[in-house]
Amino acid sequence: MDTSQIEQALELHSQNINGLMDNQLALTAQVQVLQAALATALLHHPDRPALLNTFQQYMKISKQSAPQLASRMEALESGMLALLGQHQA
Repeated sequence: MDTSQIEQALELHSQNINGLMDNQLALTAQVQVLQAALATALLHHPDRPALLNTFQQYMKISKQSAPQLASRMEALESGMLALLGQHQA
């Protein structure tokens, strides 16, 4: 591989990394907007205890289905539980 090919490969990898970073920022922004919308809906729902029960069941299934993500899900789950009225010690 000559210098020109290495420079082209480096440029391509740099563009790919920048694209991945842009995608990550876009996904983070989408998640923030969805969290705000969900929090608004949850805070005004008339049957939050029923939602809490259903949410806990779905979270259990989600963590079992994707154990590699379970630890990351737990912090987000705690925030949702608080919104649903379950305060953890």
